[in-house]
Amino acid sequence: MQLQSMTVAEAAQRWGITERRVLALCKSGRIEGALKFGWSWAIPVGAKKPIDARRKDEPEIDDILSVINGGIKIKIERTWAMPNSRTFEITPIKELILSEMTEGLWIDPFANNNKLAKITNDLNPQYETDYHMDALDFLKMFEDSSVDGILYDPPYSPRQVSECYNNVGYNVTWDTTKASFWGNHKREISRIVRQGGKVITFGWNSGGIGMKNGFQIIRILLVPHGGWHNDTICTVEIKRKDIEPMPQISLLDYTENTANAQASAKDDALLSQLSALPNGFWDFKNADTREYTHGLHTYPAVMVSPISRNILKIMQSISPVNSLLDPFSGSGTVLVEGVVSGVKLIYGNDLNPLARLISSVKTTPLDHNHLNESYNQLMMAIEYEMEMLREIREYADEYISAEVGLDITTKDKWGSNAVEYLNAYLSTKGVQLQVHDFKNIGYWFRPQVIIDLQIIKNCINEIPYVAEKKFFLIAFSETIRIVSNRRNGEFKMFRMPIEKIYKFNPDVKQEFHEILKRNIEKMLTFSEICKGSEINVSVLSENAMDLTGVADASIDLMITSPPYGDSRTTVAYGEFSKLSLQWMGLDGISADAISAMDRSLMGGEKYRNGFEFTLESDTLRSSLDKIKEADIERAGDVFSFYTDLEKAIAAISKKMKQGGYQFWVVGNRTVKLENLQTDKILIELSRKHGLIHVYSINRNIPNKVMPSSNSPSNVAGEKVTTMINEYIVIFRKK
Repeated sequence: MQLQSMTVAEAAQRWGITERRVLALCKSGRIEGALKFGWSWAIPVGAKKPIDARRKDEPEIDDILSVINGGIKIKIERTWAMPNSRTFEITPIKELILSEMTEGLWIDPFANNNKLAKITNDLNPQYETDYHMDALDFLKMFEDSSVDGILYDPPYSPRQVSECYNNVGYNVTWDTTKASFWGNHKREISRIVRQGGKVITFGWNSGGIGMKNGFQIIRILLVPHGGWHNDTICTVEIKRKDIEPMPQISLLDYTENTANAQASAKDDALLSQLSALPNGFWDFKNADTREYTHGLHTYPAVMVSPISRNILKIMQSISPVNSLLDPFSGSGTVLVEGVVSGVKLIYGNDLNPLARLISSVKTTPLDHNHLNESYNQLMMAIEYEMEMLREIREYADEYISAEVGLDITTKDKWGSNAVEYLNAYLSTKGVQLQVHDFKNIGYWFRPQVIIDLQIIKNCINEIPYVAEKKFFLIAFSETIRIVSNRRNGEFKMFRMPIEKIYKFNPDVKQEFHEILKRNIEKMLTFSEICKGSEINVSVLSENAMDLTGVADASIDLMITSPPYGDSRTTVAYGEFSKLSLQWMGLDGISADAISAMDRSLMGGEKYRNGFEFTLESDTLRSSLDKIKEADIERAGDVFSFYTDLEKAIAAISKKMKQGGYQFWVVGNRTVKLENLQTDKILIELSRKHGLIHVYSINRNIPNKVMPSSNSPSNVAGEKVTTMINEYIVIFRKK
């Protein structure tokens, strides 16, 4: 449609005079047909240039320069003015705005007290604006391509953002002071401004909204203020369709540039979603973390399921996730969420056979009717065997104590030779029940408990279906933990006080029955949600520093929570699993191998007499220097752990596709009163392995099962509070 009027800027360009002069001519009524709207003017296209008899020997502005950029003529001006906190009241800036504003809908998301735009907003309620919203929320109100122009005068720096939020009592977070604060605005501005619309941006740089958002700069005004003041830079841009084509480049450069552009767009999309989440989102304080099969079996230091669920949801909204890896999969939380999210290929990995069994069971849907049938048969068999041996079982404790004369709380005799005494007892009663033997079994279990566990184990072994047998073994393992003499709530091998053992009289069959009923209901909900899904889960038993079972460059997304430190001094996964592994004999693992498991995990190598620091992390080096002063051997343990962590980073990086993302959930432990900043150390170690740090999230850990305090110095009575925060550190593979 042909234009019926022109702006002050267009008239100035057509007539070869300054915009300031055009404004003066409009105000004095010397341009026929010029109409004022708001703070600007509409000039008839056919209006004639008034005769100007003024002297021309003095320039009206300090400097005017026109340059060509991408085929577009950019007008660059420089005009000095006194500084003013109210940007739009600075004379040359106000004149620029008035000359560039067109008819139509103009909005101002950071209006302060300015009334130039048709719709105004400011977060601070003391200003008389149409809305008092966060600028991003304000911009999101408008439909696509519905705005003719925007006056964009945001805070110019992270410090100004902080001041802006603090002045109205809002919390200032890392998200509100990152570059994405402005980036999120620009994406919304690009969405809502129509083709041919304008944006006038004010700040300390001339970046404007940018070409990647579809905008072309047509004018830049520099306003110096003298002294130590920064210039105010005003950038006028037009939203265009006809972005100039890329210059010819080689196929290799094109591929690389395209990949980089796509990766940058994915980063922006990810940051946009993460930045929009409310404070405390990642805490999941009241979330159900034991739904589906997550609650089948207790396991130490588990990553709560909503973390991986929401990571998967966000990443799948950005790009397809066809392959998922958790190199420290533990009891399979990430794997279960991968199955529920429909990921086609899922890899877990853990050196602990119990963890692998739990993961396998949790990710294998079972037919509910068939499982119930097997459950009924199993419980009938257990009930029958226990009833047949009821008197012998119930008399076992008294026999060992009264007739044999052994104290069932001691490690000597009963504790170390329990199976010998029980087999002799059962033989005298004519019972053909061979009790499973492992070192110090009597130290951890009362006589009747051992017999009852053996009956349940024998009945489970008669189940002909492998998947269901594994399912029942998980309930058996959980029962072992509950009916043992271990202290309640302990993951390490600490036994109850002797007086409690005398009074402890668990009902093994009932405990197993209750666990099994609960687990069957959980499996039902999991199987229902998996109906029709193709499930491909591999649970590997490799060292995370190798991962040879995963093809290189095959993984889209990695989510993991590695150990916080060496198992001997943090979470002892081997100790937690020991009794279950000894009872079940999984994978033919030997007693020595079970006992040595924690030494084979991350940080297993000992440096008793010092070490040569070779890792590329200044943060870690600084911490180790302090720990060495207190205890060189403990410093060696810490160095050993991070050495293995870096090897794992290298191995995992090889498995990632280009542009693939990694989410590391880590905690910062304290050793010898020195807090180890694993989140920062991880970032530093990752740089040499082709990883770009994208973002980090700080989350509270209200649900993780950990002691409330520990002794990082190993000095009696000297304790500190254990970590109450975790960090989700995000990387992208170059």
